[in-house]
Amino acid sequence: MKYLYIILAIIGLATILTLFFIFPEKGTPQKDIFISINDHDISKATITEESKKHGYHVDQHTEFFDTLITRELLIQEAERQSINKEESFRQALKTYYENSLVKTLLDRQNSKLQVAVTDANIDTYIGFLGKIVTFTRLDAVPKSAAEALSAKGLTNTVLFSDLATPVRLLLSSLQPSQYGVNFDTGTENYALRLDSVEPSPDYVAKTVDRQRIREMLEEHQREQQMKRWLMELRQNATITIYKEQK
Repeated sequence: MKYLYIILAIIGLATILTLFFIFPEKGTPQKDIFISINDHDISKATITEESKKHGYHVDQHTEFFDTLITRELLIQEAERQSINKEESFRQALKTYYENSLVKTLLDRQNSKLQVAVTDANIDTYIGFLGKIVTFTRLDAVPKSAAEALSAKGLTNTVLFSDLATPVRLLLSSLQPSQYGVNFDTGTENYALRLDSVEPSPDYVAKTVDRQRIREMLEEHQREQQMKRWLMELRQNATITIYKEQK
């Protein structure tokens, strides 16, 4: 989904095992130990759980244990050389933690989003195809519909199909004289007023993919909800940027 402009690292088996060995189990009873590597004990339950997470069967895949033992030996050697005490290592761990925290938050927020695209929405969008639209990008986001009617801005007249996708999706939800707000990023938004819609004499009708249009409209709703949420976070926050003193 395009609702984010943040690229997060994918957390794989190696990272999970690394963090596990950084914070080893303590006080594991002898009967529950599955393997011990230089007195570092790993329980049967932990091995079973980790192997299942990644599609391994403990009794069938020796490569899982080879990877586990090799990685543990490398981690122990790195600790012997005190790499774990270096600032660069601490920063890498901090970055991993923060990225994981942000990813979990965004995944949860995304799961809360509710989109509702009807057949009427799709028909309305299709109705704009082959039309010439005149719209105005307002200089400021109006506070009311009445204010939007007389608001100033940059006016454009163009074939609907030639517009950028976010602009098409916003305009297709409007009637002439109405305006809508598009959340461009988590910090910026802009308002468009639809002034008129006219047929294009040169337009040749084509078969449209209704499912593709539905997906576009749903994606746009998700993006707008997520960006609106990000903007609200910024608006409710206290942010102070200190300029460097000369």
